[in-house]
Amino acid sequence: MNKMYFKVLSIGVILFTLFSCTGNNNSEQQQVAVPAQTAQEQPMQAPVDSIQVQAQAAAPAANTQAVPEAVNAFVKQYFPSATIAGVEIDSEHGGMEYDIYLSDGTEIDFDANNQWDKVDCHTKAVPAALVPQAIATHVKNNYQNMAITKINKEYHGYEIELSNGLDLNFDKSGRFMGIDD
Repeated sequence: MNKMYFKVLSIGVILFTLFSCTGNNNSEQQQVAVPAQTAQEQPMQAPVDSIQVQAQAAAPAANTQAVPEAVNAFVKQYFPSATIAGVEIDSEHGGMEYDIYLSDGTEIDFDANNQWDKVDCHTKAVPAALVPQAIATHVKNNYQNMAITKINKEYHGYEIELSNGLDLNFDKSGRFMGIDD
């Protein structure tokens, strides 16, 4: 039994190694390269926090021409002081989905209809206009001095994360459903 297990395991490791080294030509995800900028074109930036630096380091390269105008417009409207620093395109579910990484460390996921699914601002507050009023009211009344730093659209409604790390669930109408463990 042990010899058979190790043979199967060895074959699995060999196959994994072969497929992970093939260049992924058939991959359903792609990363988009950033055009090079000269020193004169780069704007001065204020110092950033460590989460921002980590998010930028982990983000794929960006080319704002590779994303739909609706995505660019969303970023300009809700994050006017940030720029797109990275783009990850996923065509796995029958349409183009975009994971956008902003220069301020924010991450935004868009579905195939170019609608946001998730906004993660890490340590900063999610723009108030993106939070349904009932959810904002509940947080204001029950979690004073806490900011909503992340919001996910879920099948059942919304999941939010507060600045203290607490996750709350709401239904589609914004009614509080409970604390996520």
